[in-house]
Amino acid sequence: MFCSLMEFLFCSNQKIGMAYINHLVEKGDYDTAARKCQKVLGKNMELWENEVYRFKTIGQLKAISQYLPRGDLRLRPAIYEMILNEFLKTDYEGFATLIREWPGELYNNMTIVQAVADHLKKDPTNSTLLTTLAELYTYDQRYDRALEIYLRLRHKDVYQLIHKHNLFSSIEDKIVLLMDFDKEKAVDMLLDNEDKISTDRVVEELRDRPELLHIYLHKLFKRDHHKGRRYHERQIGLYAEYDRPNLLPFLRDSIHCPLEKALEICQERNFVEETVFLLSRMGNCRRALQMIMEELEDVDKAIEFAKEQDDAELWEDLISYSIDKPPFITGLLNNIGTHVDPILLIHRIKEGMEIPNLRDSLVKILHDYNLQILLREGCKKILVADSLSLLQKMHRTQMRGVRVDEDGICESCHASILPSDMALNFSVAVFHCRHMFHKECLPSPGTIPGVQFCNICSAKRRGPGSGILEMKK
Repeated sequence: MFCSLMEFLFCSNQKIGMAYINHLVEKGDYDTAARKCQKVLGKNMELWENEVYRFKTIGQLKAISQYLPRGDLRLRPAIYEMILNEFLKTDYEGFATLIREWPGELYNNMTIVQAVADHLKKDPTNSTLLTTLAELYTYDQRYDRALEIYLRLRHKDVYQLIHKHNLFSSIEDKIVLLMDFDKEKAVDMLLDNEDKISTDRVVEELRDRPELLHIYLHKLFKRDHHKGRRYHERQIGLYAEYDRPNLLPFLRDSIHCPLEKALEICQERNFVEETVFLLSRMGNCRRALQMIMEELEDVDKAIEFAKEQDDAELWEDLISYSIDKPPFITGLLNNIGTHVDPILLIHRIKEGMEIPNLRDSLVKILHDYNLQILLREGCKKILVADSLSLLQKMHRTQMRGVRVDEDGICESCHASILPSDMALNFSVAVFHCRHMFHKECLPSPGTIPGVQFCNICSAKRRGPGSGILEMKK
């Protein structure tokens, strides 16, 4: 009796609720009517579907779409698909919102994918539809198709998608697209995942895009100077073409770069600084210096180069080349004082030649000379003071007492160094080398009167057996 009463009350309330919904619909307050459906219709799927079709009839599917059940209670997939198709016809943004909000289990994913694809035939560049289609592919685990769309759109989530779903095998043929999208992120990702996409594969994919290949190999070289060594020869041309400022650092740091090939490329392009470096590295320093002087006409660089090589012949070549060029002579006078005797240069200057800032250069030479003298004198004082200090320390050490006990033996007679009766007079000699002798066992003094040397240590310095012979004498 109680259950029947409850059912009666529920049915009565539902009828009242339906009447209210009908009233709201007649008034045109569709949003409020749709919102009331959640409370009035409850879990009655039949009533829900009837209301959805009624809202479709009056052209208000959008109003009820956000209130449809999507939890434990679910309507037939066709209901959700009908609403999605309605949005797809009239509101791309609203369609995209529903796809993001609704669980994919509510509808047949392939049906909606096909519908979106049909619309894209009419509007193939619509970014909203393309993004939504990528999301549908992602839900369907067709990540490679989603990746293609994200790359076309240059979508910010493309790298996250690759990492999240481990799509490295799917991007092997899309490396150019990735780098066109974001070179820095693409290269970092490729280098961080060399175990999944090999360097050889990346280089192969970028063979027709040398500017992108250079960016990849340059970053690889920065990370590890040896990992991409098989491509260093190719990199010479790439640096020369796309990144000359980094060519010289590359030549300096690479030990796998073929110098002859590098020299050929640099000479063809008239890259003087790089050519100078390569010539000096190949041992042709005189030709390198000649290029600095004749083509760069940079005396400071020429002097710096000569200092680095520290070769007297190079200094002679530099002086010979500069002797009829006053600006070069000024540069030499200002810089060679600590490497070459300035007198050698001054004697070769022709009489009457006007040299810019000659007085200042001569003053600098004298100043540098005085500085050298002061440094030498200072060093000499320090050396003498240190020598005296060490000598005094050695003297104090040698003048210290030496412990002699009954365990010690005479190095000559091999008897105990101390007598058994300590009341008797005895004499012992202990050398700084710690060898001990009875006074009577000592050999005769050497050639220096009053100076006695340890016979054992003297024998070791002069040769085996000499000490024994001396003791026999």
